[in-house]
Amino acid sequence: MLPVVVLDACVLYPAAQRDLFMWLAAEGAIRAHWTNQIHDEWMRNVERDYSVARRDLERIAKLMNLASGDSLIGRYRQFEPLFPRTDAKDRHVAAAAVAARKRSGSDVATVITWNLKDFNHKELAQAGLAVESPDVFLCRLFAASPECVVSAFVRMRDNLRNPPKTTQECADTLFAQGLVSFAALIRKSI
Repeated sequence: MLPVVVLDACVLYPAAQRDLFMWLAAEGAIRAHWTNQIHDEWMRNVERDYSVARRDLERIAKLMNLASGDSLIGRYRQFEPLFPRTDAKDRHVAAAAVAARKRSGSDVATVITWNLKDFNHKELAQAGLAVESPDVFLCRLFAASPECVVSAFVRMRDNLRNPPKTTQECADTLFAQGLVSFAALIRKSI
């Protein structure tokens, strides 16, 4: 069964990370999920930090939803009370992971976030969830399915046309965004 993941806003905020996870989903390496609330958070922050027009960001979110089939999670708020020790601003992410796990019939779903300290790991485990940083998750995924991960990376790289980027440039961008170990794996593999 494919890993079921919920991508936190901090993972979708950087374009290269968002792009990589989308290509992993397209390649069939993961079942990626998010909510409209997660979309709103990353879009609001990109709009604020980079002055990108909201309509452009909404177009990206719409394309993400269309490209990934059942990725958009709804009806998740009912699970928030399961996470009283998780940071209040992140309970919705954990709740979405419960809904994604139940929808997929998976034994476990993983919250992918850079904000590991905001999630109570014991609460998550009791709900059939795990939490990992993007770097740790991607390295684990690479170990389990290197061909699929490399293929997704190559598709991401080859899709960049304005300007085009080399493998090294793409790996450097991911490295700069915190994917240090994963970028090293990619550099060795391609």
